[in-house]
This record gives sequence, C-alpha cells and structure tokens, in this order.
Amino acid sequence: MSSITNSVKKKARLFFAIELSQELKNQLEVLQQSNPVFVGRPVKPHNFHITLQFLGSVEHQLIHDLIDCVEIPGIKPFLGSIEHYAYYPKNEIGCVEVQKGKQRLSALKSHLSRCLANEGLYFAKDKHSFRPHITLYRECQPLGDIQQVLNLEFKVERFCLMESIQNDKGVYYEVLEEWSVYEPSIKEQFFGIKD
Repeated sequence: MSSITNSVKKKARLFFAIELSQELKNQLEVLQQSNPVFVGRPVKPHNFHITLQFLGSVEHQLIHDLIDCVEIPGIKPFLGSIEHYAYYPKNEIGCVEVQKGKQRLSALKSHLSRCLANEGLYFAKDKHSFRPHITLYRECQPLGDIQQVLNLEFKVERFCLMESIQNDKGVYYEVLEEWSVYEPSIKEQFFGIKD
C-alpha cells in the first residue's frame, strides 16, 4: 500500500521499531482516552510503536540494501513493562516509558547500528540517550499526575522496518519488513526448548 505522495518522491521516511500487539494498543488507547494526563494532539492508536532507530529520509533504492543487511540478533524473546508516564518538554511529547526490557531494547538498537555500519550505511546519530517509549500525544502539555503508576506488560519477539506515510487522512506507519529477535538452534527446535 503506497501513497501517491511517496510514490512521487524519491525518498521514504524510515525507522526501525517494535510493532505493538493489538491488545497493548487497545490498552494504551483506553489510557489515552479515559485518564487524561496530557492535553494536546493524540496519536492514532494504530500508530503506537517503540522506535529503536530513526533513519530519516532514505532513497527508495537503498531500502533493499537496508533490509538485506539486517541479521537476527540472537536476543531471546523478553518481557517489557510500562510503569509510568513521561513528558519530553523540548519536543512536547507525552508518552509512556518502557522500564523492564529497556536494556534488551538498547542491545537490539546497538545490533541494528552495527548491521548498518557493517554495510557502510550511516544515518544521523541520536542526539539523546535511548529512552524507549510509546508516544501518546504530540504538541502537548502535562495536565495531570504523570507520576501515577501503570502496570502494562508486553512481549518482544520481533522488530521491524517501518515507513512513515503521509496521505490525505494524516500520517500512518506501514511495516515494510519484520524479523525475529531470536532464531532457535536445531536442538532447541527439536526438543522444544524455550529458554
């Protein structure tokens, strides 16, 4: 599914991310609608995700090279948790931050950077330390208690390359390719070993 706008352009706006389950998106939508902590422009629930590595505008001809250079990292599937809200005043972003699983997400981000560098593909470096989060609001201000405790869990088994597409209905994110975080050995597959 390609928008008219992007088919005319020679570049695609890309990022690596964790695509969230529909169940988690639904839970976050309930938080967004029923417990207003921020006032601002809400992100559409189908766009909820965790960004691992923002690549920016990439030539369409490079997309296959990007996809081909990614190797499965060998990080066993793991649980992540969302325990509190956060506000990033510089970008006016209201979000929830990932607590449990943060180190493994960081390891996954580093793995992706190495895969790209090994192929001579370099993108703008992040200006801030990695704080995995899910954006709920943009152009917002805190309205309520962002210290309140949240208790949401999710499992990370896959990561993906996503494209940010602008059309007449706004922005939506499309998954271009997806990878497992771990590939079981033949022994693990044969004996059904999970951990």
